[in-house]
Amino acid sequence: MLDKATVLTTLFIIVDDLMKGSAVIQDALERPGPAPQLSDSEVVTIALYQELIGEPREDHFFRLHHEHLRPFFPGLNERSRYNRRKRSLWAVILAIRAGLCLVQEAQQMEETAAIDSAPVPCLSYKRSKKASDFAGHADYGVCSSKAMKYFGCKLHSLVGLSGVILGFLLTPASHYDNQPVVELLDSVAHHLKRLIGDGAYNDQALQSTLEHTRSLLLLAPVKANQPAKRSATAQKVLNRLRLICETVNAQLQEQFHLSKHYAKSVWGLFTRIAVKVTAHSAGMMVNTLLGRSPLKLADLAV
Repeated sequence: MLDKATVLTTLFIIVDDLMKGSAVIQDALERPGPAPQLSDSEVVTIALYQELIGEPREDHFFRLHHEHLRPFFPGLNERSRYNRRKRSLWAVILAIRAGLCLVQEAQQMEETAAIDSAPVPCLSYKRSKKASDFAGHADYGVCSSKAMKYFGCKLHSLVGLSGVILGFLLTPASHYDNQPVVELLDSVAHHLKRLIGDGAYNDQALQSTLEHTRSLLLLAPVKANQPAKRSATAQKVLNRLRLICETVNAQLQEQFHLSKHYAKSVWGLFTRIAVKVTAHSAGMMVNTLLGRSPLKLADLAV
C-alpha cells in the first residue's frame, strides 16, 4: 500500500523535472517581483493530488487536507490564492501532460485507439442560462447511456489501448459524437491506423473520408437494418477493445468527478478539465515509475 509521502514526492519530481526542463514553460512562468513562497511546481502538484484523491471542491479539500499537506508544502496559503494561481497555470498543466514520456510514447507507438465522449454538465437543466458565463460555450444535450438531459459540454477523448489519453476535445453538448472526430485527430500528434467507436460513429461519409485522406479505419458497429461489415466474433473483439475508453471515462467520472466539477466560469471549467485529464496521465506515470499497474489509480488516493 502506498503512503502519502511516496505519492506526493513522486508526483512532485515528475512535475518539477518537466517544468524545469521545458524552455517554453519557463518562459510562460516568468513574472516580475519576488518568487512566491509556494512554487509553481508545488501548486501543480497539489492540484493534481487534489484530483487523484477525488476532491472536486477546493473548500472541502482545504478544510480536510490543509494541515496534512503543510509538512510537505510549507508555503501553502489560503484557498483563494491557491485557486487563482491554479487557474492561471491551466495551460502549463496541459503542457506538462503533453511532456510526460508516457503520453509521448503512446502517441508514437499506439496504432489502435478507442474514441468516446462523456457528459460534462455545467448548470442545472432548468436554470436560466442567459446570465451565465457558460452562455455561448455550452448547450443542451443528451447522454443516451445515462438517459440524461443536461446543459453543458461533452468531453471527447481518444484513448490508446494502454489506457493513455492520447488527446481530448471539449465541445458544446449539442454536438453529435461523430462531428468533432477530425478536429480531435488534428489536435494531437499520433500514428493511428485504426479507431474504434460505438454506434454513434457509424457514419459512412466520415469513415470513407478518414480512410481515403488519412489511411485511418474508423470501426463502428452497424445498425440492425445495415449489412454486416465483419463477423460477429470480430465485432465482439472490437467491443472488448473499446472498453478501455469506457474504463478511462468511468475513472474520470467516478474518481475525478468529471460531471461534478463545480466550475462557475468557462475559465474555471477549462482549468478543471485540464487538471483532471493531466492527473489521470500523471497518475499512470506515478504507477509506472513505482512498478505498479498503470491504471490502478484508486490506490493513489492516500
